[in-house]
Amino acid sequence: MVKTFISLLLSFSLCFCSKNNNAATSIDPLVSLLSGAQIQVSPKPVNGTLFEGSMYLSYSGGNGAAYQIGDTLFSTGVTGLKAVLKEGILKDGLGYLVYELSGTPVSAGVAGFTIAFGGQTTAIAIEVAEAPVTNNFFWGFFDDSGTPMSFYNGFGKNPSMAMMFNGWEAEGSKSFPVQFCQNAFAGGYVPHVTWEPKMGMTELMSGKYDEDIKQYGQSIASLGKPIVLRFAHEFNGDWYPWSILNDQLVPAATYVQAFRYVHGKIREAGGTNAYWVWAPNNENGAKNPQTLEAYYPGDAYVDLIGMDGYNFGTSQAWSKWQSFSEVFGGLYDWIIQTHPNKPVFISEMGTSSTGGDKNAWITDMFAQLETRFSKIKSIVWFNINKETDWRFTETQGSIDAFKAGLNNARVLSDPTFGGIIR
Repeated sequence: MVKTFISLLLSFSLCFCSKNNNAATSIDPLVSLLSGAQIQVSPKPVNGTLFEGSMYLSYSGGNGAAYQIGDTLFSTGVTGLKAVLKEGILKDGLGYLVYELSGTPVSAGVAGFTIAFGGQTTAIAIEVAEAPVTNNFFWGFFDDSGTPMSFYNGFGKNPSMAMMFNGWEAEGSKSFPVQFCQNAFAGGYVPHVTWEPKMGMTELMSGKYDEDIKQYGQSIASLGKPIVLRFAHEFNGDWYPWSILNDQLVPAATYVQAFRYVHGKIREAGGTNAYWVWAPNNENGAKNPQTLEAYYPGDAYVDLIGMDGYNFGTSQAWSKWQSFSEVFGGLYDWIIQTHPNKPVFISEMGTSSTGGDKNAWITDMFAQLETRFSKIKSIVWFNINKETDWRFTETQGSIDAFKAGLNNARVLSDPTFGGIIR
């Protein structure tokens, strides 16, 4: 008798549950409103980047029915995304439908979906962000002709660096160029001071100039902002007293000793806001057989590696027309192979218009900087007429070529070089 009762009770329960389940799933899901203007997408989709995330679509007036996984919907406008409704149960009041989003957006802009659910239809607009540029590029200038710094803000993207030469003769002023730096700061540029110790390396370390070096460092410290300091550049040439002095080759070891000596004294004086540049020329001078690595002071003394190089064209009896890659390719390859963790920039450059097409050279330069030379963070254009007319402002055609190159999205105006100089 008891067994019979239990059996009947179980049969009734199973039947009752089954009927209730069938009743729940048989109700068509209905909502009174889909709020297409109120969506949440997490994370945010980015142009050209594989996306996997969720979209939450607000509704109201749900009838409590269960709903199953939906069909795959494909985006319009910005294509490449798809949305699939996840299963769930409607709330009686406010709630969210959850869609799985995936795919790779083909561009930045707005990806659209038309969603029909529960008797309502709404349009969805999802913002697709532009991919962040990871190989940002900056530019700077040198011009001692009296042209106002502000002149260089007129080419579409403002410069990030202004460069000057500060020569030290055995006799003469040895003051740090504070006013130049303040003018550069006011213009929105990081100051780049090229320090030329023309008395030679051994003389510089004699002790006679220690007080001058100390005051130099104190002046740097007083600025309270970062500056770029390029000490004794183009050392592998044979045209400066720190490479050839009185027709005698200066040993690379002496150069290294002097670099470290001055670096230490500047820091002792408080000039820790100086970013030190080690800047070889693109080729050794004919009288200088020493290797580049022999000149390297060490990672602890070098913050940035610069490169100096020019296309002289046929402006000199000894020169020939060279492409941007021919000028810088060999040195660049050596630097990124031997010092891969140091930021690289072109600390001094230009091209002649004699013997070739300057406009085309500039156009090719910007193309090469984005592809073959993508680790170069900046260039400093030597914008004066000296050995030849180096100026990118020589003609309207060369100006237009330069402006077109600056128009690239990766070119930014930032005196920190994207956080490298802080």
